[in-house]
Amino acid sequence: MIPNVLVLAACALIPFLFAMVWFHKSLFGGTNWHDITEMPDSKKTPVKPIKLVLSLLLNFMLAFGVYLLTIHESGIFGMLEGDIDAIKTGTAAAFLAEHGGHFHTWTHGLTHGLGATLLFAFPMIGYVTIFEKKSAKYFWVYIGYWYICLSLMAMAIATWGAMSV
Repeated sequence: MIPNVLVLAACALIPFLFAMVWFHKSLFGGTNWHDITEMPDSKKTPVKPIKLVLSLLLNFMLAFGVYLLTIHESGIFGMLEGDIDAIKTGTAAAFLAEHGGHFHTWTHGLTHGLGATLLFAFPMIGYVTIFEKKSAKYFWVYIGYWYICLSLMAMAIATWGAMSV
């Protein structure tokens, strides 16, 4: 299985699209978000386009990481050092014929979204919250945001994110 780059690119947009809902002024956005993040008035300016492009690149990297977690066959591809010919023949091909393609469901992606949140986002946001002396509300708002984003990304990737070699 190799990554479907179009699906990964679409998944890179999920954090942007979901942020428009999650950080809308009627939920956690607007002055609510500024209060939660303790942002001074001097920093309440529009985001520069270069930062949006960089964040899109980071989102794509995140989507690729979620692909590696969600599509278990990527481990076989890695063990064969990316040799597509080796994956089409021999033991790898026999293994994939018997076991490949299992767990390519949205529920499997949902499970991996939860796992990625608990094992990666939870500790990282926890460190930021502790050492930057942020509030518990800050922690839970961002954990909720990343849980939903990572779960949506993992569900899409588990369902459509892998292509057979």
